[in-house]
Amino acid sequence: MMRVLQVIGAMDRAGAETMIMNLYRAIDRTRVQFDFLVHEQRECDYDEEIRELGGRLHRLPRFTGVNLSTYRAACRRLFAEYRYPVVHGHIGSSAAVYLREAKRAGSYAIAHSHAQNFLKGAPGLAFRVVAYPTRFVADHFMACSLEAGVDRFGRRVVEGGSFSLLNNGIDLSLYRCDQAAHEAAKRRLKVAGRPVFGHVGRLSGEKNHRFLFEVFSQVLRELPDAVLLLVGRGPLRGELERLAQERGLSDSVRFLGVCDDVPGVLKALDVFVFPSTKEGLAMAAVEAQAVGATCVLSTGVPEAAVVSPRVSRLDLSLGAARWARAVVEAYESSLSRDRADCVEEVRAHGFDIADTAAWLEGFYLDAAARASMRRG
Repeated sequence: MMRVLQVIGAMDRAGAETMIMNLYRAIDRTRVQFDFLVHEQRECDYDEEIRELGGRLHRLPRFTGVNLSTYRAACRRLFAEYRYPVVHGHIGSSAAVYLREAKRAGSYAIAHSHAQNFLKGAPGLAFRVVAYPTRFVADHFMACSLEAGVDRFGRRVVEGGSFSLLNNGIDLSLYRCDQAAHEAAKRRLKVAGRPVFGHVGRLSGEKNHRFLFEVFSQVLRELPDAVLLLVGRGPLRGELERLAQERGLSDSVRFLGVCDDVPGVLKALDVFVFPSTKEGLAMAAVEAQAVGATCVLSTGVPEAAVVSPRVSRLDLSLGAARWARAVVEAYESSLSRDRADCVEEVRAHGFDIADTAAWLEGFYLDAAARASMRRG
């Protein structure tokens, strides 16, 4: 059995972290086991499950740039002690440092892009400066979409022979939904008989919740008993709760926080609304389509995430009124048909976690063999 080190910020419930856990659960752990290098000292959402599945957690302080020498030395000690054949890096800011140290120790180094860079101003520039050398360090590059790959690594890398798209697969058995399951999900969430709209994502700027609230305020004029379910946590929760109160939305917007059963919430939705400014892929949108929800997405969501005909993509420049009209039309369209899942459509587009895990397992084993040949 071979151990692969996954390098990430913190194993909380978020997009990249959940994708890694989906892979971890699905991969043949008698052949490939995951360990994790995290940059958070506290216990995180997935840490207990990681240990239950046989994984180890290594902890380092966050890379700040100022602590370059101590961070590099800590990485060097870790890789010298554990000698991982493959190191898979998901955090970009320090990738050029830890992947270089991994290669120094004989590991095969993978750099992975999960999102387009949405940081603005000085933080965005700083990220690009420290992340740029990664494209000259890693042995192989992966991304959830072509857009995410080009944004992080550049077109030359993406069009070269050392780049792969890795679909963010999901366990499709959890997303099967018919009309009875849709109605049961509404009853569980105490929204039976109401138009139900929803969003799944981190409560942060790029997800564009402020615009979502503008849209939903106008939706309520036509559908006064509508409810908006928000799954996720993030730095803007307090601000968004105050905004909902100021706009008179408190009785109609529900902040569900981190949720153990995201498929169960998605099954309750009539319409999934996702006005992100920019996304690497937007797996939440793929999940919403899997359960058969009608979706209204921004053009900031890559077209690769569209797997169902029940999807509208709108430019944010059209404004809240046009978006609200599209959301209401999507709801009215959903009433004209019984709910049916799109699981097979999602599988056909390559988002079945079983297929993704099988491919990645083979890739890891081949990468380990290459690293061994390079060392020997």
